Amino acid sequence: MNIGRGETTQGPVHMDIRSATVDSFLRSFTFSVLLSLSCAALATPHAWALVEGFDIFELLHLVYNLTVAFFFLVRTRPSVVSMNLLHWMVALLTSLAGFSFIRQDVHHNILLLRTGDTLIGAGVLLGLAATLTLGRSFDLFPALRQVKTRYLYQVVRHPIYLSTMVLRLGYVLKNPSIHNTVLLIAVAVLYDRRAKYEESILSRDRSYTDYLQQVKYRFVPGVY
Repeated sequence: MNIGRGETTQGPVHMDIRSATVDSFLRSFTFSVLLSLSCAALATPHAWALVEGFDIFELLHLVYNLTVAFFFLVRTRPSVVSMNLLHWMVALLTSLAGFSFIRQDVHHNILLLRTGDTLIGAGVLLGLAATLTLGRSFDLFPALRQVKTRYLYQVVRHPIYLSTMVLRLGYVLKNPSIHNTVLLIAVAVLYDRRAKYEESILSRDRSYTDYLQQVKYRFVPGVY
């Protein structure tokens, strides 16, 4: 999730939702509470897993989900929220895509298993650090709030999306299959689109256009 910052872009007319009621709801504290409760619900399986036995990866996931839930609850009200249906669809698809990956019960390659665990741990830690940096500017749909450019955001423009892709790459290595590999590629493409939508929105803020000139890379330093 970016979960972050954003605003509307000019898109196809038929993709725009022109509704004052919907716009007001997306800005409301009620919507923030619903998002917070959703993240808290996602943390429940990790909490139950820890009850059955300590696992560092379950603990990291639990902490991350609860952190996201907290920031949804205390996030600042946006000045602009995207009313583009395509933006919403891409945001939801990328956020919920993790449920579509298939888990394998038997692991034949210990190297892939250990590498996958390492990437999952690194992805969660990276995501937690980026989320803490984003703080009260955290969001699901593109919405214009205070632009954050410190710490990890001085390296790449979308560290939360990067962290999610690292985590999901780790999951695919632990659970290799054609289905998971194709899904990972599709999700990566959608995250790139999501980032572009956010950037075009955030560019309404002059400080963000300056930021684009300073931080050249969207996901991977020195590459892209």
